[in-house]
Amino acid sequence: MIFRTTSKFRLTRTTATTTKVVRALSFAAVLSGCAGPGDALSPDGAAVRALKDRLERHPSATAVLQEHCSVPIRVVRLPVGEQPSQETLRLLEVSDPRQVHTRHVQLLCGDIPLSDAWNWYVPERLTDDMNHLLETTDTPFGKAVSKTNFHRQRLETRFPNNATGIVLENRAVLRRASDNAPISLVVEDYLPGALKPQP
Repeated sequence: MIFRTTSKFRLTRTTATTTKVVRALSFAAVLSGCAGPGDALSPDGAAVRALKDRLERHPSATAVLQEHCSVPIRVVRLPVGEQPSQETLRLLEVSDPRQVHTRHVQLLCGDIPLSDAWNWYVPERLTDDMNHLLETTDTPFGKAVSKTNFHRQRLETRFPNNATGIVLENRAVLRRASDNAPISLVVEDYLPGALKPQP
């Protein structure tokens, strides 16, 4: 099954000024430290392959990023512009948009942006404590819901155009272990800072 982002959704995500500026700065800063012009950003580049492989071995993207960050991953909330699409509702197996909450965050190691993530989740399939963390704190989603022992149903991996400042994009449904119910749809854009260990 392939989840494809609608053009309206893509426009909403890529026109957020804060996100575009941070991506551009991150892209320039990290590219200057890469081994070669094609190594980090090409789908065949060693750095991108290594990141893709690490992400495929672990259900929590936050945990993967934390392995290469010497300080706790920091989460910054970004604007949320519109309700979930019908495709999102279908993938989450719900019928009413009011059953879904949206989270848009950027994960950073210190001041270095690592990823930009959209997360549509179903609060009624989480505990009260989990929902409290997601609604009132900057706790990464994977950490907040870790007690569901979720696994990742991978939908699509893309290698966007270099001009976007995104080196890898993953789309997946997170399913809780107890009954395989979908708890979240995630779209994760990985930035150049995620390609190498950060101090």
